[in-house]
Amino acid sequence: MAITVAATGGVLLMALALAPDEDTAPPVSDSVQTQRSTGVESRTRHSPPPPEALARALPHSEPVGLEIGAIDVDVNGLVRLGLQRDGEIEAPRDYAAVGWYEHGPSPGQAGPAVIGGHVDSRTAPAVFHRLEELESGDTVRVERTDGTTAVFTVYAVEQYPKDDFPTERVYGPTGGVAELRLITCGGRFDEDTRSYRNNTVVYAKLTRES
Repeated sequence: MAITVAATGGVLLMALALAPDEDTAPPVSDSVQTQRSTGVESRTRHSPPPPEALARALPHSEPVGLEIGAIDVDVNGLVRLGLQRDGEIEAPRDYAAVGWYEHGPSPGQAGPAVIGGHVDSRTAPAVFHRLEELESGDTVRVERTDGTTAVFTVYAVEQYPKDDFPTERVYGPTGGVAELRLITCGGRFDEDTRSYRNNTVVYAKLTRES
């Protein structure tokens, strides 16, 4: 997937359309940028789970719920995110909502499924305000319409300048492994452009289903 992502307070920036386990994705549009972030400009934490801990990829099934216990996220009814006319991925209209990029793999399918949400609004923290606090080993649970829950284990949390986004790393092939990308805005808030300078990206691998 070829993508540049800026999720909320801003949004997700993405740049192509993504098919299961392919390497392309599109930029995300900038919605309203708001409160100043106190996050660091660059951070990397990386500790992938061992191969024997990985679960087999699941068939396609749309996500309907997201739970991340470590940062108190519990959302029902994920919204679909498509592409705008300019080729950028839409952002959730509701700052409390979480969106799934519907032209990519569904969470649990082989490839990098993408979920995005806002970091804040003009007046308060939003759903992914604490996303950068996640650590390797934390669990992300995605409920699916087929009744299964795809359980992912975080293995990396990284932050990138929006003008130097590593498209191949974020949206590239996963070797048939089901992975998840959680994306929001991060870094410093630029008062001149009214947007965040960075994107925070959480990487996770499917380790079981329940």
